[in-house]
Amino acid sequence: MSSAKAAIMEHLKLISDDMKDEAEVLNRLYMLMRLEHSRERCKSEGTVSDDEVAEYFSKKREKYKES
Repeated sequence: MSSAKAAIMEHLKLISDDMKDEAEVLNRLYMLMRLEHSRERCKSEGTVSDDEVAEYFSKKREKYKES
């Protein structure tokens, strides 16, 4: 079994059996996969603090005010 298929099977085990339809299961599977991707990215690239985010958007606001 490929590692991608194994990862999907592991994520499927985390999804509740009482999902109403296939779309709901697929949406949950997508969310779990994106969360795992984000977790891995945080491990490899680090995270951004709340202060850094606030400063970034503050600079963006100032840039648009000047325009």
